[in-house]
Amino acid sequence: MRFPHFMALLALFATLGVGAAQTSDKCQFVSVEVPAKEVDAGMPVVFTAKLKANVPTATPEFKWQITAGTITAGEGTSSITVDTAGLSGQLISATVSVSGVPTICLTSATQSVAVLETGPRCGLAFDEFGDIKFEDEKARFDNFAIQLSTNKDERGSIIVFAGRSTYENEAIERLEKAKNYLVKVRKIDPNQIVTVDGGYREDFTVYLYIVPPGAGPPALQANMSPTEIEFTKPRPKSPRQ
Repeated sequence: MRFPHFMALLALFATLGVGAAQTSDKCQFVSVEVPAKEVDAGMPVVFTAKLKANVPTATPEFKWQITAGTITAGEGTSSITVDTAGLSGQLISATVSVSGVPTICLTSATQSVAVLETGPRCGLAFDEFGDIKFEDEKARFDNFAIQLSTNKDERGSIIVFAGRSTYENEAIERLEKAKNYLVKVRKIDPNQIVTVDGGYREDFTVYLYIVPPGAGPPALQANMSPTEIEFTKPRPKSPRQ
């Protein structure tokens, strides 16, 4: 008489177990985001882990694995930068695993980016950025140097625009620092680098271009006149290296 009841209980537990497994499969604690699903070879890719919920009492730990390329920044953090030099036509997949958080949801996720077979196209900036710390600039210049060292018949053009708030000769000094780093640290031929003081724009901006043989630097235009400039930005106390 008890056997049917026992079987019914087993069926109930099996159903609950399947339901829990299905719920767990749909419960994703972390995802990975990228700015774009395709990039030109040589352009850095940023993978960012996004948590679905805040855990105030926990300190998440991030471990990354990539299928190709080199992590140049962010190892152990929620966001990594991957160098794509030499990966033309390949697919980069980055997987993050999060530990140190109390959750029954899945704590790993993967995202992929395709590296286009074409290199940097004529007329398009290899990279551009604003007024960031020189330690962060170095990562951008490292990628630039890799592209130049593998294409020695091309030249690298660095164009700097000082911002509305600046100090005297800021663009020239920043260009000198950039070229010195590429030549002395990254061992790029100084004749392969062209520096251009672009003038003034609303915000400080650096453009990096790969220039094909026989071509000149892009003709970028300033959009502010010297009379509009405010020399109120503090000059660094020590030289930027």
